[in-house]
Formats: sequence, structure tokens, C-alpha cells
Amino acid sequence: MNKFFRPALGATLILASFTVFACDYPQRPFIPDGAAASKEELLAAKDGVQTFLASVDEYLQCVELEEQAALASMDEPTPEEQTERDKSLNRKFDAANEEKAMVGEQFNQQVRAYNGKRKESQ
Repeated sequence: MNKFFRPALGATLILASFTVFACDYPQRPFIPDGAAASKEELLAAKDGVQTFLASVDEYLQCVELEEQAALASMDEPTPEEQTERDKSLNRKFDAANEEKAMVGEQFNQQVRAYNGKRKESQ
């Protein structure tokens, strides 16, 4: 019975880990036009951007855990499989970090536009 119990338990844990580690990419926040936005709208956008950045970090942690679980479930992956999985994981990390930088820069552009609008009105 032990011969059947351990593999069944292992398969159950692996399947459960995939359900638990369903990694969903966060939705990008709304960033208003700084030239037309109010201070309150930009502050709300700031909160949205900060939440997005933190959520992307959580997503990347989830992806990493999911990959570790997938590797643990494989019977001796070949070096080629390992290399391809590493490349795939790196692409996910690179894309997510690029988007974080892009969202941050978009927000900063709108803050600069807002500040420029304020200077003109003074």
C-alpha cells in the first residue's frame, strides 16, 4: 500500500500547488492626464501605481514558486529542458520588470504635466 500511497500523495500535492499558485498578472492602473487631472486624481493614481508595482512583485514570486513546483514534479529534467525553463522564467521576469518601469515612467510624466500646468497658472 505504501507503494501506491506516496506517488498518489505526491501527485495530489503537486496538483494542489498548481491550484494554489494560479498566478494572475495584475491589471495596469489608470493614470489620468496630468494636464487635466486634479491633485486628488493624481494621488489616487499614485496609490494605484504603488499597488500595481507591489502586485507585480507578488506575481513574480508566484511564478517562481510555480516553476519550482513544476521542476520538482519532473523526473530528472534534461539540461536542455532546464535551460529552456530558465529562459522562459527570465523572459517573464524581464517583461514584468519592464512594464513596472514603463508604468512608473508614465505616471511620472503625468506628474510633470500636472506640475507644469500649476506653474503656468501661477
